[in-house]
Amino acid sequence: MSPQRTLHSALKSRLDEPIEEPEVSPNVEMYLKTIVRLHNGKEPVSTTEIASELAVSAASASAMLKKLDADGYVKHDGRHGVFPTASGARIGALTLRRQRLAERLLVDHFGIPWEFAHAEACRLEHAISPLVERHLARFTGEPTTCPHGHPIPREDGTLWKHADAIDLVELPVGASAKVLALAHDMPELLKYLAEIGLRPGTTVAVEKFERALGLLTLRVNGKPHAVSTKLAGAILVKSPGGKDWNKGRARA
Repeated sequence: MSPQRTLHSALKSRLDEPIEEPEVSPNVEMYLKTIVRLHNGKEPVSTTEIASELAVSAASASAMLKKLDADGYVKHDGRHGVFPTASGARIGALTLRRQRLAERLLVDHFGIPWEFAHAEACRLEHAISPLVERHLARFTGEPTTCPHGHPIPREDGTLWKHADAIDLVELPVGASAKVLALAHDMPELLKYLAEIGLRPGTTVAVEKFERALGLLTLRVNGKPHAVSTKLAGAILVKSPGGKDWNKGRARA
């Protein structure tokens, strides 16, 4: 057998071999995914934050968090909130991975507008098995981010973040930077950003900052567009001067 066929057979074998993973309900997956997404690695995630993200009452969230604690997926930190345990973090991260891979499938291959991808992918993520996830990752080209630029957790459940990232609103007038990610998932805002061509990978320049009005004028693909400072604060861009750029500005 040729080396190429041997490699293909080995890859096919790895893709098709069954993967053991604990079975949990879609509701548990949603909670753990939300906790992982909100957790900054240091502070506990509050019940209020979780309830707000999932659009449930604080009482419902509190009851579910107690169950997750009893099952070993989170640890309560008094009244401050919860930390994900290793097993809970892995389930949450893999659920997030499947959601963002599904977004790639919907946008890049099905042609679904990116403003609808998040909600649709949330419906699909719970039906994606570990085996299907592997094939989905390969089919979509092993993407590292979702269409909105958010990092896709790795296959082993580890998380990563964009390096040297700052909010667009931090860019001074005259500076330009590459868009990394968009924090907003509101369909109307995403549709507007798509219409002006502001997507991850696009280079934007700040032409005017009207603080009194709360507006930034950006140049995107050669055309000026006005956005609110609130929206600009939810757009992540690559720092033009690396990780020490803000320190240098503070000293200047």
